[in-house]
Amino acid sequence: MKTLYAVVILFVASLLGVAVWFSPLCDIGTPTAYVDNMPISALDGLCYPSDALCRVDFSGSEKDMARALGSIFAVTVKKVKTDDGLTVVYAFSPRVCAPSQYLRSGEEYNVMAAYNSGNISVGTPILSGCY
Repeated sequence: MKTLYAVVILFVASLLGVAVWFSPLCDIGTPTAYVDNMPISALDGLCYPSDALCRVDFSGSEKDMARALGSIFAVTVKKVKTDDGLTVVYAFSPRVCAPSQYLRSGEEYNVMAAYNSGNISVGTPILSGCY
């Protein structure tokens, strides 16, 4: 009977570990779900649908954005800076189970981040809404 309890506890702990691992935006803040570029609800809890457009907004510097991407093991694929001060980062994270997107040049990404005047947005698989 003790073995059965141990197996059940290990199984539940594994499920929670997987939920935490594949819900990386929860590490950064409270994710918001978007549909048609409009926020529809906060995503409470650890799990959110892998095909959902999710986004976290917070304040900080470009270094804070880089730290946030690093915390979800995202590797930068492309970084674009515009003349008006907007920085957009396309990255790939093994922790994000959202479907991959592809740049014209063929690079795969599943995370986008943007920084502008102290405001940071990180989204999966693409960054929805205004930034």
